[in-house]
Amino acid sequence: MDEEHAPGWDAIDAALEKLYGQQKPLHFGASVPFAAGGEDPLTGISVYKSKLGGRAHWHFVTYGFSELFDKESDDPSTSGYGFEMTVRVVDPESKDEPPKWVLSLLQNLARYVFNSGNVFEAGHYTTLNGPIALGRETQLVAAAFAQDPELETMTTEHGEVAFVQLVGLTGDEYDAIRDWDSAKMTALMQEKDKALLTDLVRESTLKDKVFAKKVKEGVEKEGSSMAAVFSTKGEIDAEKRIFGVAANSLEDLGRLLRGRLPFGRDATLIWPGGSATIVAGDETKIDDDTLTLSEADRKAILEIPVKRGDYPLPSGKVTLQVIPIKILDGKRKKVERTVG
Repeated sequence: MDEEHAPGWDAIDAALEKLYGQQKPLHFGASVPFAAGGEDPLTGISVYKSKLGGRAHWHFVTYGFSELFDKESDDPSTSGYGFEMTVRVVDPESKDEPPKWVLSLLQNLARYVFNSGNVFEAGHYTTLNGPIALGRETQLVAAAFAQDPELETMTTEHGEVAFVQLVGLTGDEYDAIRDWDSAKMTALMQEKDKALLTDLVRESTLKDKVFAKKVKEGVEKEGSSMAAVFSTKGEIDAEKRIFGVAANSLEDLGRLLRGRLPFGRDATLIWPGGSATIVAGDETKIDDDTLTLSEADRKAILEIPVKRGDYPLPSGKVTLQVIPIKILDGKRKKVERTVG
């Protein structure tokens, strides 16, 4: 790696200079490069002061998801993972310097990308499995991803790079996105907040009755764009006529049944080592890895409690099995609780 030759880095700098002029950013670099055994995948993160939308905030921009130095991938059209991540943060406790929790958040998301190979794109969303800022009091527990409102996708010597902005979400906003559509939800949010700020102290946008009504109308008219649910456990057995789902995925299975099948769209439940395609039909049946559900059986599944057991559906053609799941304490690796 020739650090003096850094066309990817220079391209990001040029895009930011066009936006911020002579403002000198605060830059936080990885002390030990990831390739040399360091813990932080991102080479660096720059932070600018911005007032887009009228509110002063910190604008974080990553360096490292794209190819900063040499071209390493075989795809000439895309630089690295094809994006850099941004986030615009309002934090009342960080008036004079950018909040450090954002640096940890971005590096943690980078570890996920580097380890899994899965990328973030505008329209994606994810739970954060806890507060967006650990140890802080905030309702933000999930994230959506949108195109940064000021930084356009650029073409570099190594391929295209999009600037994908993380947007902190409350729990009910995350549920609404899964019931409807991430891109449409963030577009609606941007009508209220041009910068799509991640504000630790804000309340849910759904407390606004007008906003909530628009979301509700979208859900009822268009259904859900969430085509698949990932489950920790699952089973489909045509011979035994059993369809099994992990207890902690039962709620999301219900979302698929409400938001996909009535709108003529299939849905998929995916678990380690297997998957099942779920479709609507006049009669319930299991055929290999496809489960066809009648309207009566779909309604019955929505009433099944999150409790382990076998639940025969009204048609008598399939038994839905709720599989209990043990939740481990992340630090002690011991069972913290059981769902189902």
